[in-house]
Amino acid sequence: MNATEQQKMFREMGVKTFYIGECIGDSKRATVMFEGPENVLHNIFISPETKPIVEASGHIYEETKITRWINNCPNC
Repeated sequence: MNATEQQKMFREMGVKTFYIGECIGDSKRATVMFEGPENVLHNIFISPETKPIVEASGHIYEETKITRWINNCPNC
């Protein structure tokens, strides 16, 4: 998630990484949380054009579970 090209792409899209947690006992698994405009992140991870950039950081698509959340707190 910290590859230079990937971070550049995220910055250009207004995306921020605010949590990366490595799995204890399996350093190839992680939980990553991003914040950004609605659907931007989802589109990054399903787009064939951005797949090589995301994979360059070691991301494994076959094992990815993507969930989307929204902030319902206007004052947060």
